[in-house]
Amino acid sequence: MVKVIMAQSLAVKRGYVIDDKGRLRRKNVLDKYYEAGVLALIKSPFSAEQRKKAGEILARDYYLGHYNTLQSVKYYESNIKGTGDGGIEMSLYYKNKYLEAIRSIPHEFREMVYRVCVEDKKLVDEKEKTNKNLTDKNIVFYRKMLLVLGLERLLKFYLQKNKKSS
Repeated sequence: MVKVIMAQSLAVKRGYVIDDKGRLRRKNVLDKYYEAGVLALIKSPFSAEQRKKAGEILARDYYLGHYNTLQSVKYYESNIKGTGDGGIEMSLYYKNKYLEAIRSIPHEFREMVYRVCVEDKKLVDEKEKTNKNLTDKNIVFYRKMLLVLGLERLLKFYLQKNKKSS
């Protein structure tokens, strides 16, 4: 038991997080921005934690919709190859859910939300830092604002969706 606790504390020091179910997972870029206070840049009725949760839901829908695999599930296969556990149907469900959510974000904000939540990349990459124009703090702040406003729209979409379903 002591070895497990020591291993967990070492993992936390190395950048891993213990989630609510007690599992270790790697800290993603959205978590880092949340801890740095980036998601709390604007005043609104929504909290930074709610914006972070909306980004996590978007990433979950993306991966459960199997967009990350080489061959994506086709719509017509759901009628041909119905499985007992609903694998293809659930994949199509999450695919549609992701598409609706990403379409709810305006085009201006979509790239930053996709980059941080789905691709798990920082707003300014190392390649872009070599470009002197992007090292300006105003541009970095502008991208942070685009991310926060995009997550705000995404959160409104998810809340509106929940009101319709209940």
